[in-house]
Amino acid sequence: MSSAPVIADYIVVGAGSAGSIVATRLAAAGADVIVVEAGGTDRRPDVVAGPGMLSLFATANWKYECTPDPSRGGVAERFASGRIVGGSGSINAMVYVRGRRSDYDDWAATGCDGWSYDDVLPHFRAIENWVDGADEYRGDAGPISVSWCGHDHPVDDAFIAAAVDAGHEPNPDYNGASQTGVSKSQTNQRRGFRSSSARAFMHRAPRDRRPRLLTRTHAERIVVENGRATGIDCGGTILRAREEVILCAGAIGSAALLLRSGIGPDGEIANLPGVGENFQDHLSVTQYWESKVPTANTMGPIDAVRAAASFAASGTGTIAASPFEAQLFTDEFQVAVTPIHYTIGRVDGRTRIERKDAFTVYSVLMHPQGRGRVILRDSRPVVDFARLGHPADVDALLRGARLVRDLVESPAMTPVRGRSKNRDDLTGPDWLTQHEGSIYHAVGTCAMGTVVDPDLRLRGIAGLRIADASVMPTLTSGNTNAPTMMIAHRGADLILHG
Repeated sequence: MSSAPVIADYIVVGAGSAGSIVATRLAAAGADVIVVEAGGTDRRPDVVAGPGMLSLFATANWKYECTPDPSRGGVAERFASGRIVGGSGSINAMVYVRGRRSDYDDWAATGCDGWSYDDVLPHFRAIENWVDGADEYRGDAGPISVSWCGHDHPVDDAFIAAAVDAGHEPNPDYNGASQTGVSKSQTNQRRGFRSSSARAFMHRAPRDRRPRLLTRTHAERIVVENGRATGIDCGGTILRAREEVILCAGAIGSAALLLRSGIGPDGEIANLPGVGENFQDHLSVTQYWESKVPTANTMGPIDAVRAAASFAASGTGTIAASPFEAQLFTDEFQVAVTPIHYTIGRVDGRTRIERKDAFTVYSVLMHPQGRGRVILRDSRPVVDFARLGHPADVDALLRGARLVRDLVESPAMTPVRGRSKNRDDLTGPDWLTQHEGSIYHAVGTCAMGTVVDPDLRLRGIAGLRIADASVMPTLTSGNTNAPTMMIAHRGADLILHG
């Protein structure tokens, strides 16, 4: 026998980067809000700082199934997404990138009214506390702390010098007037500590203005009655919403919940083409070299003590390191360097670090042409995406890899560059299958204009909105965490004010 329903004004599914903001802002306005999270608490030591992601990918990760990828020799991997309070914002590298003006103006041009750059800029400014202070582009009074990467290393400096020598301009703020150019990376950290939306919004809210948080609670389906979403079914426990149900489970989770609920192409509850379709992810090529200068790969006990002391004193040093420590943005690529080399198992999420000094350079294709989908298999979400399935993406990824080679093998990096650890035959898909992989920026599966309207309301079902990365019609230029938080902030405004 099922238990009696639990009732609130709003039910938010997912306490991740988006859900923590939506739920907290609604609760702060006086609403009774329940937020449901399938994962456990983020109050654990490995969430606090960057190195924690090395364990979090194994222990706080959905590890979504993927179909065998014919473009990569039939490999079936897993797709990472945070299964924990804070979502992917609790396990990610904390790289803070808004994207370009054109990303949002393009959304608006395709019918997403209210989502131009000028429309979303106030929300970016509202969420952030930028270390260098407010200006017309940046905010300094928001909950999310944003600072320059707190780890300085000769490899980062050499990379920036190489980019400048190659004709790229230094950029004082790639989240400001223009993204193009090279600089140190910005991270959502406070004195080296993670500043996720869960930590910055939800945990710091006054106790009488917090949402009711239910952890380790899995939303199995949306309850729809007479064409209106009235709650969610959590394995026999029904959570009822007086006002709205809001999905913030991410591009895979939100699409899967709709599909399980009979909402999607030829759905029993609502025939809504587009649900689960339009899956997009940034394509990334990883290359690495041995380093002539010490890196974190060979840290010993004394180095670790010094790193801990530096972090405790000022939030700087190796513990404040990021996988993207310095970045070059071109029209096509995001290129990033980090003075360490490690691999994360594409199935088990376990991290492996070679005990030899090395550095890694990533070239990320910011706007790939390939598209995939999210489907269900025995009610479980599965990502169906041929990562190298579009010829234009293959050509572009090879251009990005050559750009990296040219930068790293330039005179500016000679003092730090050791032997290459990459295959030399930089040609064709075969080379790419060894070097290309995901950095887990899933978007698009409940896109504005197709699945939701510009007010984030689901088409065809009343009382149901989506406010997460799934609503992005196209990828933004760079890491997707900051845009996801912006969507959540604006989504809360749409719910509260019309």
